[in-house]
Amino acid sequence: MNPLGTLSVALASLATNKLRAALTLLGIIIGVSAVITLMAIGRGVQDSITENLRSLGTNLLFVQPATSGDMAGTLTMEDALALEDPLFAPSVVGVAPELRNGGTAVAGRNNTSTQIVGVTPPYREVRNFPVASGQFITQGHVDQISQVAVLGSEVAQTLYGFRDPVGQALRLNGRQFQVIGVLESKGGSFLGSFDEQVLVPITTAYYRLGGERTPHGGVQVGNINVQVASVEQVDLAVQEVATVLRLRHRITRRTTSSSPASRTRWKR
Repeated sequence: MNPLGTLSVALASLATNKLRAALTLLGIIIGVSAVITLMAIGRGVQDSITENLRSLGTNLLFVQPATSGDMAGTLTMEDALALEDPLFAPSVVGVAPELRNGGTAVAGRNNTSTQIVGVTPPYREVRNFPVASGQFITQGHVDQISQVAVLGSEVAQTLYGFRDPVGQALRLNGRQFQVIGVLESKGGSFLGSFDEQVLVPITTAYYRLGGERTPHGGVQVGNINVQVASVEQVDLAVQEVATVLRLRHRITRRTTSSSPASRTRWKR
């Protein structure tokens, strides 16, 4: 039978069984639509997860002290400086220690609860925190223990509304600060909202807003963000970081986990 005859027979069959043909066609439409919808949802979830990880920074290791035992809370600024040495950690391209404290920010009659994060200048690049207005924290601010602050976009909106916060006065946990910058909005992630943070020099967070002195008198930090040169070098960087910290803390046993954004915990 020629193609024209086949088409004629098919159309005649459809005309004879209109209900069955309609139900079959409806089933095909629903099936294809379901597949397309599921693929779109999967792609959207994948993009959302990728964006959340990108907002943390790229090729990151999060180095944290043990939460219990003799090694609890022993990471220091000196540890961060040691990880910057290209001789011992050539795979590491950026190191940014941080110290977090809860607190209250007050500007005039407005106030809000916030996370106060003590940081160093490399934190901006390592953790991907672009500045929308003003400037970021400088090494001079860290050295001079300056009482300056960079606000997350939501904190700035809550405290100052439509006014420009840069140059304005701010009180953090009862101490007077000056706002020097506002961060671009980063939204939320599985770690919480970055827009609700206030960044200050890490020395200011330690000496002015509370912090525990180490046995040797150094500045104790909450964790160290380590940026690796590439994804392919993450596992190598984990070993380099482990070696440096094992030597500094006389660690004989370690527990690690690595990925483009991973946590590493150290135990004696």
